[in-house]
Amino acid sequence: MKPEEIRKLTAEEIQAKLSDNREELMKLRFQQVTGQLTDPSRLRLMRRDIARMETIARELAAAPVSEEKEEPKEEPKPKARPRAKAKVKAETEEKGEA
Repeated sequence: MKPEEIRKLTAEEIQAKLSDNREELMKLRFQQVTGQLTDPSRLRLMRRDIARMETIARELAAAPVSEEKEEPKEEPKPKARPRAKAKVKAETEEKGEA
């Protein structure tokens, strides 16, 4: 399941799908142990789907209740340092005059 599809679901729907996927993963593991699993890549895909859903569910739980987005704070730009060539040129001119 793609993340965009998961994000469209409500928190309750995500939890329901999570429990279904965990149950399916358990069945796949039993099939693997008994030698009945024909496509072992399904285990990996199921684990990743579960991880995606858990991550998005955690993001939804941590998100602020209001839908207002905060504006990013502008960080002050670091001051420009003088270029090394200009500094060396200024030093050589001072020595030439002195």
